[in-house]
Amino acid sequence: MDQSGLRVLLVEDDDDNRELMAEVLSASGCEVFSAASGQDGLKTLSEHSVDVVVTDVGMPGMGGLEMAKAAKAIAPTVPVVIVTGWAEREDITRARGKDVDAVLIKPVDPDALTAAVNDVVQGRRV
Repeated sequence: MDQSGLRVLLVEDDDDNRELMAEVLSASGCEVFSAASGQDGLKTLSEHSVDVVVTDVGMPGMGGLEMAKAAKAIAPTVPVVIVTGWAEREDITRARGKDVDAVLIKPVDPDALTAAVNDVVQGRRV
């Protein structure tokens, strides 16, 4: 799926996962801004215009749900995709539709990642 020109902020504390997802998104035509923590992600978001935020949920310090809420405060119209191994958690269910536009389950399928990014940018919930 060609996503040329989409600017993605990718927030993931695991180096291997971050690199893999960045490669997948770059290969689909996205410009990727990577951050290893929620705090770094928010700094990047305040410095760069992006089309979508993709963030892991389980991160030390600022977790992905807190990151999603803070990202919406900075850029209310930018969709947020969270990546988690805990899809059935009640806090994730509550955040969906408010601060979270899509939820992807780990391990993330490359096609599902690019499809979710495309869908939320097009205004579709995943």
